Amino acid sequence: MAARVWIFILLIVCASPLHAADADSVAVAAVGDTAVVAEPSAKKPFLKRMNEKFGKLLRSFNEKDTNYIEPQYYHFSAMLQHTIVYQHMSLETQTGYTMSMSPDVLFKAGPYFGYKWLFLGYTVDLKNLMKSTEGTYFDLSLYSNQLGLDLYYINNGSNYKIRKLNLRDYIDTSPLEDQPMKGLSERSYGFNIYYITNHRRYSYPAAFNQCTQQKRNAGSPLVGIGFSRHKFNLDYGVMKDNFIEKLSDSPDVSADDKENFKKSISHLFDREDGLDKVDYRSYTITTGYGYNYVFAHNWLVGASLQAGLSYNVTKTQYDEGLRDIMRNISFNNVSIDTTIRFGVVYNNARWYAGMSSITHTYNYRTEAFKISNIYGTVNIYCGLNFDMYFKHKRI
Repeated sequence: MAARVWIFILLIVCASPLHAADADSVAVAAVGDTAVVAEPSAKKPFLKRMNEKFGKLLRSFNEKDTNYIEPQYYHFSAMLQHTIVYQHMSLETQTGYTMSMSPDVLFKAGPYFGYKWLFLGYTVDLKNLMKSTEGTYFDLSLYSNQLGLDLYYINNGSNYKIRKLNLRDYIDTSPLEDQPMKGLSERSYGFNIYYITNHRRYSYPAAFNQCTQQKRNAGSPLVGIGFSRHKFNLDYGVMKDNFIEKLSDSPDVSADDKENFKKSISHLFDREDGLDKVDYRSYTITTGYGYNYVFAHNWLVGASLQAGLSYNVTKTQYDEGLRDIMRNISFNNVSIDTTIRFGVVYNNARWYAGMSSITHTYNYRTEAFKISNIYGTVNIYCGLNFDMYFKHKRI
């Protein structure tokens, strides 16, 4: 008898409409003496569903807490920008010789045009309006609420100048200072992508892209990855002849110092150091913190520091493959690189003006020498937004 009761209950449960509903099933409902058959819901086309998901993903990159961040109410922006580009490289050998080099600072200016958070523009070298320069510089930084991206390419050719040179205490190298560093060329490129964890309250674009406004103080941890490649070529013969020529032309240098210099210069770059050609790749994991300080109405100071743990792989190791790299992992190939950002901006949603800077540092070392490279830009800008979104227009 008990078994029959349980079978009867089971049949009732299985027939219950609570368990009969399905996404593609046909629902039947009784209304009075009439049965109403509901048509199955039509499934959206695959491309439309993918488009909706992709749009939702894009919108998530700009999710924000409006108590902390004022959104951008304009489609377009026009801006004038003055850019200062600087670079510095220092070299130290195992024998104690040190050298500091840098190209002349570049001063560039030009117009920019922006659509929402993307800015594109063109600048000209103010010091060389009528002639082309030897070096090539390109850098691009993109900021959204969740993600940031830095891209750069530098090709200095041979436009480095010696800023400071230390060979021996008894050798006066001042005649070489601010002279062209013939025989050296450098090329580097890379990217850095990072995630902003507190993106709903902390706005990177507010400080560095002017497309939102920070209403309250806020900060956020930053995590990311990066890659860069650096190539340095040294022509010893050209460098030696250039150094001796500059020293010999100086009337303030004694004959003894000139002779001592000629003897020492042959040891400055020992070919056994492997310094004639340096080519390495750097793989980086970064972490850091950014903070925006709203010190007055429509005013903002923003700063961030990212430190990266980099593993450097030479071209020889890279060509031999991943297995060789993993087999020869060494702490000597590890370096710490940094990216520092700072900005001050006034933004009343319609007009904006300010200053921002980005500085990257890269380090490389072997048992024979160390190289440190600094690359940075300073931007001074002013602009206006226009074409307000219709739903935000005031009547």
